Amino acid sequence: KVDREESKFKFTQPVMLQSFNDEFDLKDGGTACDTPGDPGKTLPVATDEERVIPRMLTYFRKGVGKLLHMMRWSRPEIYNPVRDLSRHMKGCSKVHIKAMHRVMRYCLKYPNRGWRLKPDRKWNGKDRNFKFRISGRSDSDYANCPTTRRSVTGYSVFLEGVPIMVKSLMQKIVALSVTEAEINAGVACAQEMIFAMRILLSIGLKVELPMVLEMDNKGAVDHCNNHSVGGRTKHMEVKQLYLRQLKEKGLLKVQWRGGDENDADLFTKNLPAATFHKHVKVYCGEDGD
Repeated sequence: KVDREESKFKFTQPVMLQSFNDEFDLKDGGTACDTPGDPGKTLPVATDEERVIPRMLTYFRKGVGKLLHMMRWSRPEIYNPVRDLSRHMKGCSKVHIKAMHRVMRYCLKYPNRGWRLKPDRKWNGKDRNFKFRISGRSDSDYANCPTTRRSVTGYSVFLEGVPIMVKSLMQKIVALSVTEAEINAGVACAQEMIFAMRILLSIGLKVELPMVLEMDNKGAVDHCNNHSVGGRTKHMEVKQLYLRQLKEKGLLKVQWRGGDENDADLFTKNLPAATFHKHVKVYCGEDGD
């Protein structure tokens, strides 16, 4: 469902929400939750003894599939817990099914939340000297996976204050420090920012340079803004130096943003209710807005 006002779009999926009530048993002892994921928790891998029967595994896969669709098209704030659920599609336990139900109950508790697109500035469509602003925020959760010790990357890219790309994914390598994990996340975000810039340039529009990438790790910011090499960073490969190259070309500016103000945190971990609802406003606006 698309609601449009003068300068705002809102995306929701009321029919999908109704299917949660119609097709899933949400009365497993849980209540409506203020957050989609249990704060500070990561789902464990199910042992052979804990795995559910095939019928329940099919039930789990069906539910996670619906959540993946909703996450993609209307509910960015459930990205991290749904990503965590999707890692257990080969074999789940009752713990995973309960976690899936929690996300569904959260969505039902806040049915009016959804992607909100509301730009900070307006363009008249004629001024060819107008420069569009692209910005990004990245974050990571170091060694999140208890099995592989890989970290989680989370980032969001904004065009004129509108979130146009968000992501939550497990990093492909094992980072050896928090700084390295943060730089990996920053590189992924910068790549998306460059992609957005090239799309605008390809259709004859202009982009304000340098674009601003915000990170909440001072070590990572310092690494991007100077050429010093420390004991914890000298092993890092060329890919991690990508941010320095973009800075030298005048395309990117990397700066620090406090963790409490970095809404990319939403895509790397299950946050406490107060912090979670604060960051949700960036992507979904106020409830009912």
